[in-house]
Order: sequence, then structure tokens, then C-alpha cells
Amino acid sequence: MNRKVLLVALLVFSIGLNLVFIGVAVGRHLFGMSPGRAHFEWMTQEVSEETRRKLRSTMREHMQESLPARRELRKAQHQLRSAITTDEYVETDVVARLAGVRRASADLQESMHKQMVENLRQLAPEERSHVLGMMMRHDSRGRRGPPSEHPRRPGDPPQG
Repeated sequence: MNRKVLLVALLVFSIGLNLVFIGVAVGRHLFGMSPGRAHFEWMTQEVSEETRRKLRSTMREHMQESLPARRELRKAQHQLRSAITTDEYVETDVVARLAGVRRASADLQESMHKQMVENLRQLAPEERSHVLGMMMRHDSRGRRGPPSEHPRRPGDPPQG
């Protein structure tokens, strides 16, 4: 009986996961966003095609250059996870691992900010204003992205 319940649960989970992937693919297709560049396309929709090409190129270069920093962040996160989930909790190890995650995150963020400055340098003033507005826009959940289709009405409970 236990095995049957487990198999049914795994089947339901598998079907649900497949439906999520299909939904993401269909959603991106309907909104005309390529899977790898949905966020880039959304942020640069008001930028000329020539400028978009330049930005795409510099962003590809940055992704390659920032690969070691991203790996270091993942490594630090893994070390933190190990320190937290070990059988014997050692607080000093957790504190040290949190500091490692902060350092790695700060290094990656600094690299991303340098990339942003380089990209903004290539834009015309009106394009910079548009990109800034897109970067600063948050929906009701505090997530970056296009405005929510169903904005919160006065009196609705906060979402989060």
C-alpha cells in the first residue's frame, strides 16, 4: 500500500511539473519572448535594434567574465547549506559561511553594476530613462517585471 501511494504521489508531482514547464513555454511563445532572453527583451523593448544588438553582445561577454564570480557564489551557498544541515550545528561555522556568501554576493553585484554602467553608456538619454523606469518598476509582490495584470485594489490584503 505504501509503495502504491508513493508512486501515485510521484506521478501527480511529475504531471504538475510538466504542466509548469509547458505553461512557461507557451507563455513565452504567446508574448514573443525567447526563452533565454525574456528579461532582456522586456527591459530593452523601447531601445533601437542596433543598440539592442550591442547590449546583447556586451552582456554575453560579461556573462563569460562573471562566470568565476557566479561559481564562487554557488560554492559559498553550498558551504552555508552544509554548515546549517550538518548533524552537529556549529554556530561559528554558520557565521563564517554567511560572511562568505556576503563577500561572494558583493563581488558578483559589483561586477553586475560595472556591466550596467557600461551598458547605460551606450544608450541615448531617452533610452536610459526608459531602461531605468523598467528596472525600478515593481509589482505588488516586489518582483521586477512588467506591471501585474490585476493590480491590488484598496482594501485587499497585501500579497507576499
